[in-house]
Amino acid sequence: MSTLELPHTRARSAALWGVVLCAAVANQYLAERTAGALAGLPFGVDWLARAAASPWVRAWIACEILTFAAWMSVLADAALSKAFPMTAAGYVLVVALGWIGFGEPVRPAQLAGAVAILAGVWLLGEPEDAR
Repeated sequence: MSTLELPHTRARSAALWGVVLCAAVANQYLAERTAGALAGLPFGVDWLARAAASPWVRAWIACEILTFAAWMSVLADAALSKAFPMTAAGYVLVVALGWIGFGEPVRPAQLAGAVAILAGVWLLGEPEDAR
């Protein structure tokens, strides 16, 4: 086992899920910041050059690499049909990010949708023998 490998435990799984979900939210935050930095520029070569030079884009790419590594680790330990629905919890976290980080309003319908998403994640993640 290399120094970066963790034994397969519940704590490792929880940590990987934490990384996947936090990185997904960070990706959306960085996307919003990138969009703001490029707002008003027409798409073209200048837009691409400015995007490539943006620290927001560099951070976004680094975050995507982290997300990829964490997701591959999750999939090494879990079935896709169980793991993928868990990523929907990121939608709820992004709504919270929009509200807390960007002052976006959250309507009752969004709250109801968030509850429905979390209920669905919970139901899809239940072990087969628990039903």
